[in-house]
Amino acid sequence: MSEQTHVSPKGVKYRLVSTKETTQTNDSAAKEIKTDSTTVEVVVSDSRLISSGSQWGHVAIIVDGVIYSRAHEEYVKTDERTYFFGGTLQLTNGTLTTHGNQWRDSAGLVLRLSPAEKAIIKRELERRIKVDQEFKRKHPGSTTYSLFDNSCSSNVADVLELVGIMAHDPRWLPTPVTPAELEKALEKSKRLVRKNYYPKRG
Repeated sequence: MSEQTHVSPKGVKYRLVSTKETTQTNDSAAKEIKTDSTTVEVVVSDSRLISSGSQWGHVAIIVDGVIYSRAHEEYVKTDERTYFFGGTLQLTNGTLTTHGNQWRDSAGLVLRLSPAEKAIIKRELERRIKVDQEFKRKHPGSTTYSLFDNSCSSNVADVLELVGIMAHDPRWLPTPVTPAELEKALEKSKRLVRKNYYPKRG
């Protein structure tokens, strides 16, 4: 039997491994298989040498339209429009006006997962935001950021691997995880649905 593949509307490839007749019918068209799945998007941005903490790039994750981003100063969440195009960012001890993230190229890796897996990821991201906010209230001039185990990319890798999505090269130590390493790992994942591109302005 020659190999046959079917691509779903979301880009997921299925390979025919066998056929089994269950009901007498003349309809041999491919049937829709409904699965309870959803997605999150990991945004990987280019590096910039003059930006503190961005010398290797930046990583954020979008869950239900909310972007979670471990910046050097603070772990924040915001809406997609503010993240990409700029606006007012709510911090623990005040606000910050941002010009957005379109001064550099970014790629969005859309990953398929179950609603239960997404709930685990969201709950853990919210927990990490809360922990960092508590720290910032007590130590407004300090940061919990660490290149080795509390960076933008290591935080995203951690939450993805909670639900079994490999987000770093297993041949090396689990930390530090660079944005480039995380992107390469996710590009090879069977969970990858598509890759979006967010080019820089001008």
